[in-house]
Amino acid sequence: MAAPLRRTHPPRRGATDRLRDRRGTTSLEFALVGGLLLSLLVGGLDLARYMFTLECLRATTAEAVRLATLRGSQNLNAGSAACSSLSGSLAGAAARVPFLHADQVTATLSGCATQAGVTTVTVTVQYPFSFAVGYFGAKSRPMSETAQALFN
Repeated sequence: MAAPLRRTHPPRRGATDRLRDRRGTTSLEFALVGGLLLSLLVGGLDLARYMFTLECLRATTAEAVRLATLRGSQNLNAGSAACSSLSGSLAGAAARVPFLHADQVTATLSGCATQAGVTTVTVTVQYPFSFAVGYFGAKSRPMSETAQALFN
């Protein structure tokens, strides 16, 4: 009796067998979708950081208005005009907001006017913001908030 034939190599697979093979599809799908998901995650974190910084800037503006009102009231209590020292830079506005870099916050007072015993001062606070990733070509965006202080 003759010995059975032994194959020394595996049988060749046809093209249809290779198309049905599902090995490696998970890695390929993740490679296609993973970059998009990571981009959305970083973009969402950047947007949240922007909104938080905007809220901190609004708190700084409220603090600057408070300081302007106190300064104007001190002028009135001292017997001088309310607008005597209410123009130019306002230092110390970012002292109560610990999340902003105080050296980059610019708070200015302008447009002080008194009519019928009511003094109005415009307060503008600016802060530079940089995105972690430059989406749509915008890497940095300066932020600005303006408010008016009224006191009598």
